[in-house]
Amino acid sequence: MAVVYIDEAFVLDALADLFLLTVTARLAGTRPRWGRLLLASGIGGVYAAAALLPGWGFLSTAPVSIAMGVGIALAAFGGEADLFRPTVLFFAVSCGFAGLVMAMGPLWRDGTGPGRLVWPALVLVLMASLRRRGGRSLAVRSSVGGQISELTALWDSGNGLREDGLPVLVAGPGCIRLPEGAAAVLDGDRLRDPASAMGPLMRVAPGLRPRLAPYRAVGVDAGMLLTIESDWVEIDGARWPRLRVALSPTGLGEGHQALWGGPAGGQRREGGRRHVEDLGDVPGGGDGAPAGRHAVG
Repeated sequence: MAVVYIDEAFVLDALADLFLLTVTARLAGTRPRWGRLLLASGIGGVYAAAALLPGWGFLSTAPVSIAMGVGIALAAFGGEADLFRPTVLFFAVSCGFAGLVMAMGPLWRDGTGPGRLVWPALVLVLMASLRRRGGRSLAVRSSVGGQISELTALWDSGNGLREDGLPVLVAGPGCIRLPEGAAAVLDGDRLRDPASAMGPLMRVAPGLRPRLAPYRAVGVDAGMLLTIESDWVEIDGARWPRLRVALSPTGLGEGHQALWGGPAGGQRREGGRRHVEDLGDVPGGGDGAPAGRHAVG
C-alpha cells in the first residue's frame, strides 16, 4: 500500500497548479500576476492535502473538484476583464496534464524510470517561464505634441508590434500626455473603437499622424490599435525620434504603464549617453532631441 504524506501532497500539487496557471496565463494572453498565481496555487495545495484526510474524501468528488477548479481560476485571474477565457483554458490545460500524468504513471510507480524526471522538468519549465515573463522595467520619457510624459515600460520580447519596420511603444490608457484637443477627442472609451477616433483626431491634431495598426495577441482575437507619431520617445536612455506610440484601451499589467518590444540596453555609448543617430530637427523636441526614424546600435 502506497503511503502519501500530507506535506508532500501540498508541495507537489501547489507546484503543479502554479505550472498550470502560468501556462494558462500565457495561452490566454494575460500578463501573469504572481501574487495571485501563488495564492491560487497555495489554495490548490491545501485542497489536495485536505482531500487525503480521513473523512474528507468527499472533496475528491467531481462536483467539489469542479467548484474548486473555478475557485482557483477566480483567485488567479479574478482581476481580468474576461474571466471566462482563462477559466476554460485552465480546465483544458489541467485535463491535458492529468492525461500526461496517467500515461506516465507506470514509469514512476516503482520510483524509478524516466517518470522521475517529470517533477524536476516542471520546476525547470516554471523557472524559465518566470524568468522570461518577469521582464525588465524601463524608464520612458516621451514628447507628443510638446507634452512630456514620464512612465515605466515592461521590456517584453514577445511584443512584435511594428510600423515602418520599427518597434512601437504600446501605452496604457492615460499614460501618455496628449495635446489638449487630442486629449478631448480620445477621452472616455473612444480608444475601444479606434476607427471612429481617426477622423476627429485628424481634424484637431493632424501633426500626430494617427493610423490604425492591426495586432494579434495569444488567446485574444485580432484587433486594431490607434497609433500616433511622437516628437520623440526616450527608452532606457536611448532616444527614438518620431517613434510611433500605440494607445491601448485597456491596462497592460500590474505595475507597468507601457510595453516595449524593441532593443533596450547595449546601445552604443558616446560621452556616457546612449543615443540614436541625429538626422535633423524634431518638432516639439526643443531640448536637443535628434530626429530621423532609425536607431543605430
